[in-house]
Amino acid sequence: MHTELVAERRHTGTREYWNEALETMPWKEVERWQSEQIGNMLLPLRERSGLYRTLHADLSADLKVRSLADLSKLPFTMKDAIRNAQDQASDTEPFGGNQSAPLVDIVQAVSSSGTTGRPLYYALTQRDMEVWSDAIANNFFTAGVRKSDVVAHLVGLPMVAGGLPYADGFRRIGATLCWLGGFPTDRILREMRRLRTSALLATTSFGLYLTEQWDAVGRETGVPSALRKVLCGGEPGLNQPEIRDRIMRGLGISQLREVMGLGDVISGMWGECEEHDGMHFNAQKHVAIELIEPDTGDLVPWEAGATGEIVYTTFARDATPLVRYRSRDHALVIGTECACGRTSPRIRCIGRTDDMLIYKGMNVFPTAIRDLVTERFAGEIEPMLRIWKERADQVRFDDPIPVDVEAHPSMDAGIYPGLAEAIVQCVRTQLQVRIAVTVLAPGSLPRSVYKNSLLAIRGAA
Repeated sequence: MHTELVAERRHTGTREYWNEALETMPWKEVERWQSEQIGNMLLPLRERSGLYRTLHADLSADLKVRSLADLSKLPFTMKDAIRNAQDQASDTEPFGGNQSAPLVDIVQAVSSSGTTGRPLYYALTQRDMEVWSDAIANNFFTAGVRKSDVVAHLVGLPMVAGGLPYADGFRRIGATLCWLGGFPTDRILREMRRLRTSALLATTSFGLYLTEQWDAVGRETGVPSALRKVLCGGEPGLNQPEIRDRIMRGLGISQLREVMGLGDVISGMWGECEEHDGMHFNAQKHVAIELIEPDTGDLVPWEAGATGEIVYTTFARDATPLVRYRSRDHALVIGTECACGRTSPRIRCIGRTDDMLIYKGMNVFPTAIRDLVTERFAGEIEPMLRIWKERADQVRFDDPIPVDVEAHPSMDAGIYPGLAEAIVQCVRTQLQVRIAVTVLAPGSLPRSVYKNSLLAIRGAA
């Protein structure tokens, strides 16, 4: 690797970077360097991975990848292919047909959260763990975490991609790790005060949930809050000013940053800088990204205003590599230049392709409904919605899509019917779909200590 790509934690004026050279390099140069790494990886990959021996069987052995555009010559890797490969597990290859390193070299397993189906398991060698901790540290550093911070890590499950890997990322920065996830909420709030935590990592849902008890429980300790920085992710939502404002006011902070990753690839890759205007890609040292049109698979340029599905290729992965892996995360490109000096694309995640709903021929993301309603009716409803499906595989709706919302505590119950009708008309006008709204009393929708599902199935436990 070129020496200029590995310098870490430099300072440029008032700006701070984890890897200054790579984060400020012109993006075309970054992509050119990445294409070299991918080209060198492809032939050995077929020898190591049964999955890619099959997927790439028809590719010429002398296929050249001179630019990331050449990746379009390669097939996509779909989640079902990974599941099928995992089902080929054996005593020597418990991670299945894509286990590309001997079992004796694998030191950790990571699990997806399983929010979109049966969990997938990914193996990491020691080198893979170094890659993950470096990328995640880079991401958290971009999002404002520093060595001087005391971090409350609130993901309660160690094996999921946001568990141990995130802890490793905080330790890589040198921050003081306080892993409080898994404790009851009231204990979390008390221990955060007693430990003088300055930073907090949680899902967006849990960040909202904490605001409801932050002051009441915290005051019982008699210790003033030291919290200054909050990192939230794991689900879309922080693109909504109402949700951001609720978390910032509720927790008494001035710095709220959105972060995102993908457990299949690296669990922390996208994070907001101090400009608070979209998440930068921060794993360019280890992963290449493409943006595609979901229906056709055609490449979409990384240009402001563009939308598409993110596709990942790991070129520094020993145990369970991924080439052109379709994330199903649908993104809006905010920009490709930033006042912070970083050159990687900035995005907002606007939903998952898998979650798309169809009302009489009109496509709509559930997040689009939520974002419109919470923005237009801020102060009248809480930023909590639930969209109902009759069964897990339902995509099409011939009748209006059922939506539950919570009224703001200041709203009298007598106006609920009129509020519901106003929301229906707004969504119909702006999104060209019909919804059936039920306005509920404050606190009626369930709160979760991990993620609050925007979509739910009638009658499911």
